[in-house]
Amino acid sequence: MILLLFTTSYPYDYADEYTFIQPEIPHLVEKFEKVILVPRISKGQMLPLPPAVEVIHQFADFLQQRPSLRKMLESTFASRRFLQEIRNYPGILLYPSKVLKLILFSMRTELTRQWVTNFIKTRHLDPDDCIFYSYWLDHTATGLALMKQEFTMTKVISRAHGFDIFEEYYYPHYWPCRRETLDTLDRVFFASDAGRTYLSKRYPQYSSKFETTHLGIEDPVFTARSSSDDVFRIVSCSRIVPVKRIDLLFDGVAEASRLRPQQKFEWTHFGDGKDGKVLSRRAAQIFPSNAQARLLGNVPNHEIMQYYRDQPVDVFVNVSNTEGGAPVAIQEAISCGIPVVATSVGGNMEVVLEKNGILLSPDPRPQEIAAALLKIWDNPELAARMRTESRQVWQTSYNAEVNFRAFTERLKSLGEH
Repeated sequence: MILLLFTTSYPYDYADEYTFIQPEIPHLVEKFEKVILVPRISKGQMLPLPPAVEVIHQFADFLQQRPSLRKMLESTFASRRFLQEIRNYPGILLYPSKVLKLILFSMRTELTRQWVTNFIKTRHLDPDDCIFYSYWLDHTATGLALMKQEFTMTKVISRAHGFDIFEEYYYPHYWPCRRETLDTLDRVFFASDAGRTYLSKRYPQYSSKFETTHLGIEDPVFTARSSSDDVFRIVSCSRIVPVKRIDLLFDGVAEASRLRPQQKFEWTHFGDGKDGKVLSRRAAQIFPSNAQARLLGNVPNHEIMQYYRDQPVDVFVNVSNTEGGAPVAIQEAISCGIPVVATSVGGNMEVVLEKNGILLSPDPRPQEIAAALLKIWDNPELAARMRTESRQVWQTSYNAEVNFRAFTERLKSLGEH
């Protein structure tokens, strides 16, 4: 059986998804006769792959050489799917941003359907002997689902993570062709129960197709150590974008520092974004004198894990206002035995439990963040128990070897029925 995995850019490192997908590949290779990677963007550095994996660049090339905008618009406005979506949701006509989103989504969906259909025919693939797997529940998944109208016995599945699940967290608050997509997909695999529950409530008629399959982190084979020199070391890791609320974390660390003027604090953040320079300037200007902010920008994943191995880390913090899956950055932290402070949103609540960290309210004030940080620092025995339990939560629920093996076996079983 052949597996075709559609990604944003993997096996290129252009998009952050490579940190999620890379550990899964060896398990897919083990279970399938052939694994074909189909990125829609071929930019950046190509990452190493097992010899059995084939990479198809023609899809990305096809999207770059798409027809003129005028022709695509004519095709979109004339398509049955576009007109059916308008009939299903006539209210979107009142919102130009939603109409534009539908137009762009329909264009990308149709291009995907055309290319995949042609690829099956030119490669002489037996569609009944293939599984088409979209890593994201986006327009690629919809395009693959529409391909099933011609190849009805083909199995098409999609993972779903965060941005591709929660419709109201992104502007405009509308996700095109959702019902049609879910109607045709064979399975949707969610990275968290939170994501599965959300779509099950919105589309209960398709809930039998929904399954939770956690991602995972490979065993780092070490446990991070706590500080022994009276410096409280706090770590965070994410892109600096509004949804991650790094400015709020900044305020929380600053508040804790002001509450303990004799205590030294060191906050290290991995990740960058358009507001990174603004945050750096703000840290230099107003961060308390007993605290240091180290904004290290984009750092390769293996270097972050090396940091956890070589440097003391007392707590990992995530204050996002939404998380569709159990954040991989938190999974990495608990795999190293680090306690976690996180907002009680989405998948955070599945990876951060009372025994291995502290859950904040969904919209905490800096004072609440400061109190949680100081509770861990002031209670060494509690922190030590949390370190042990973090490793245990990883072992039980987020061990890559266990999770990806189970997922690939599930994929294989779908293809055999």
